[in-house]
Amino acid sequence: MNAPHTDAVETHQEAGGSLILTVTKSGAISSVVEARQELRQQFEDDPESISVDGLWREECVDRIRASLRRALRNRTSCAFEMECADGATEEFIVVPRGADRLLMIVRDLTEQKRAHEQAHRLAYTDDVTGLPNRVYLFDELRKVIEVQRLKEGRSAVICIHVGHFDDYGYALSAGQQDEVLAQLASRMRRQLRKTNQSETADFERFSIVSRSDYRQFCVVLPSIETGEDAEAVAERLVDALRLPINLRTRSVNINASSGISLYPQDGTDAVSLFENAIAAMEDARCESGAAIKFHSGTVRLRSLQRSDLEAELKAALDNGDYDLNYLPTVDIESGVPRTMEALLRWPDTVLGSQPTRKIVRVAERTGIIVPIGRWVLRHACEQLRRWRDEGHADVRVAVNMSAQEMVSDGMIESLQQALSETGVDPADLDVELKESLLAREALKGFDVCKRLRDLGVRLVVDDFGAGSCSLAHFAQGRIEAIKIDRSIVEGLDKNEHSVATIAAALAMAEQLGIDAIAEGVETENQLEILQAHGCRYVQGFLLGEPMDANAALEYLNTDSAGRARAKGGIDGV
Repeated sequence: MNAPHTDAVETHQEAGGSLILTVTKSGAISSVVEARQELRQQFEDDPESISVDGLWREECVDRIRASLRRALRNRTSCAFEMECADGATEEFIVVPRGADRLLMIVRDLTEQKRAHEQAHRLAYTDDVTGLPNRVYLFDELRKVIEVQRLKEGRSAVICIHVGHFDDYGYALSAGQQDEVLAQLASRMRRQLRKTNQSETADFERFSIVSRSDYRQFCVVLPSIETGEDAEAVAERLVDALRLPINLRTRSVNINASSGISLYPQDGTDAVSLFENAIAAMEDARCESGAAIKFHSGTVRLRSLQRSDLEAELKAALDNGDYDLNYLPTVDIESGVPRTMEALLRWPDTVLGSQPTRKIVRVAERTGIIVPIGRWVLRHACEQLRRWRDEGHADVRVAVNMSAQEMVSDGMIESLQQALSETGVDPADLDVELKESLLAREALKGFDVCKRLRDLGVRLVVDDFGAGSCSLAHFAQGRIEAIKIDRSIVEGLDKNEHSVATIAAALAMAEQLGIDAIAEGVETENQLEILQAHGCRYVQGFLLGEPMDANAALEYLNTDSAGRARAKGGIDGV
């Protein structure tokens, strides 16, 4: 085996080129169509010195020769991938050329494979703690519910919030904050592993622990006898998490509160069980001295609160009290706003007493999110029509679609009507669907995405990296863009994991031929890193804050240089 020849192949492929050779059925090389200059020169100097035997390692040669013989025998081309001894993955395409000649094309797929693997890890794993993420949690919880439904058994969901963490915000570096979370995750694993091995804790066997939010962990107990079983586990976990965290230079005290929901009494689907455990957890956080709360203890009060808020939301819709703001997505290369995302603004009477997250949750639970969403769609299209009339022919408008909207009756017809009556081209409308939504509503999501694409609108996966959407959506050409989740962009200022994740997401988007938009860009360092990795479209307060319709028109009327000056002279924008 001729090692220098192999090195020449690797050097060429590292540079991103394809190796194209004409070979005989015996593996002799008769011509070099495309290769690095060193290999081409060597072939010209001594053609007989180069063969398949010398270009690839011994373990790869047998398969290559077999493919050459098969292609000639069957008079048809063949393609295969092969992992070589150095870990590189190569794609071989063999095409017959005449009676005893073949064209062989070789491409290095190593980086592409790594990017896809990284994207898969991103979809299911939290990179700080190594725990499964929320998407994995929901997938497994659905399976647990189905099993217990058939067995008529019981399960429990325990959500745990770690508090007093932000008290150290200025004292702890980003790396130290990650270390605290990683240590907490390790404690939970160890605690569950101990109890899983206990003869008295059979109900905990196969328990699932995940990181479901920044300071939130979730445990699923697939099979329990009573609520006391779940309470005992929650107590042990909370006690373990409350022990001081020892870092190199300091000790950090952590508080923990947990909420428990039980199947089937507190919910018969994954979303209900999870949200009810969260509601109980929030009650435990608000109640001084409480570490653990069951959902059943607070459900009546929360139901009354939701009823009052629902009435306010309906009244606001009837009275026309809602408004829209617009957040630009900017093309870094030109500084031109490419899309204006419509953001719903609630009336002050509601916001004054309730957090926005709770308002959204209540709107979704009660179904009023559907008429609100249609109001947003209609008014966003009307605004785009006005911008067109003002001469802004290239800007698009984006709207978000909730789960209830996606599966509601008449959704497509309502969208068609809004487009038709406002004269907006469907191709100028972006519909943003959260990645977690596509994962949760997989079957319905496929149908809705197909119908939306058939209508001509542009589909965008929002919060990419915070959930997991089936690659089949991408493979079938239904998705045209991804918005990389702001939590990943925020991490660009803190750790290399986020940089690697961004690179993987951008590489995946490039391979799939879709746009990638980074959301939540707030620092110049984040912008520079994104530019360095080839991200073209960004959204965030660094480039433009949400603005009402009048301010948005003024923004669009300003040239890119003026927008850059208004935002402090950002380079490249």
